[in-house]
Amino acid sequence: MRIAVLMALCSALTAGCAAASRGQMVSANAPTANVSGVWTGRAATRGTFIPVTMTLTQNGTSVTGDMSVGGWSELTGGVTGSIQGELLTLSLERLTLGELTVKHDTMTGQVSAGLPVNLRRSK
Repeated sequence: MRIAVLMALCSALTAGCAAASRGQMVSANAPTANVSGVWTGRAATRGTFIPVTMTLTQNGTSVTGDMSVGGWSELTGGVTGSIQGELLTLSLERLTLGELTVKHDTMTGQVSAGLPVNLRRSK
C-alpha cells in the first residue's frame, strides 16, 4: 500500500513539473516586448507618490538606460537589464531593482523592496 501511494505521489509530482516546464518554455518563447523610449509615472510609498522617469534603449533582449526616482538618490542612475517576453528585469550599478511587466505602453510592478511602480511610455 505504501509503495502504491509513493508511486502515485511521484507521478503527480512529475506531471506537475512537466506542466511547469511547458509553461516556462511558452513564456520564454513569447515575443519580446519593446521597451525603448521614455517612460514616466510614479512610485508609491506610505501614501506618497514619487515621480519616476526612465529612458531605455533595447538591443535584442538587452536593455540599458537611465532612471530617476524623485528624491531617492539610491534609485537614480544608469540601469541595465533584460527583457524576456513581457518581463523586464532591471538593475542599477549597486542594486537589483526587480521585475516589471510591460504591456504595450504600460509598465507596472514592484522595485526595490516592494515599491510599486506604474509607468507609461511617452509618445
